[in-house]
This record gives sequence, C-alpha cells and structure tokens, in this order.
Amino acid sequence: MTLTAATANLVRQVRGLAGELHPRLYPVSVRVRLAGTGPALALCEVWTGDGDAMWVHRCDLPAAVGRTMLDLESALIEAGYVFSLTDQRRPKWRYDANGYGTYTLDITRPIPL
Repeated sequence: MTLTAATANLVRQVRGLAGELHPRLYPVSVRVRLAGTGPALALCEVWTGDGDAMWVHRCDLPAAVGRTMLDLESALIEAGYVFSLTDQRRPKWRYDANGYGTYTLDITRPIPL
C-alpha cells in the first residue's frame, strides 16, 4: 500500500505515541470530533487513564485534522495499534452526545520489540 504524504505524516505521529506514553498508562483512547456534517475530522486527541482512574488529555494529533476516521483507523493499524471491533467487523467507536459530539476509540499500544 502506497501512503500519501498526509497519511504518512499521520502514521509517524501515531507511531510516536508508543514511545511518548508511559507503559503503565492504561487505557489509551483516541477521541475525535467531526467538522460539520462531512467525514473530515476537526479534532483528534489522545487520552489516557491514570492510577486514580481519571482521564487525562495527553496530546493532540494535528495530522489527523482534515482526514477521516477511516484514515485514522488505517494509520493506527499501520503503526501497530489494535482496537476492538463490532459484530460487523468495524472499529468499536463510542459516541458521546454530551461531549460535544465526540467519538472515542479505545486502542492498545504495540509492544516494543
């Protein structure tokens, strides 16, 4: 699969997460918000759980802005992350109407070799 420059930049940012996040920070989630009614992302953030069971905003993924959820899913897979799937074999995004219409995907980081 040939990656475009924008997709390759997104993959680089996602791969960099594994080295930046402490191994004991679990769970890890990616939270996105769509730009209007189209598929483009307006926001992409990484959140982690801490020892007190609190969610903490860790960083933004600016390369995801303007991309789609499918682009982000592909970048996560390319970078070695995994996530749960629905019965229809689609990524298991959670929608939060109270969180300004955000979608959250729980991800598992790759194990360093």
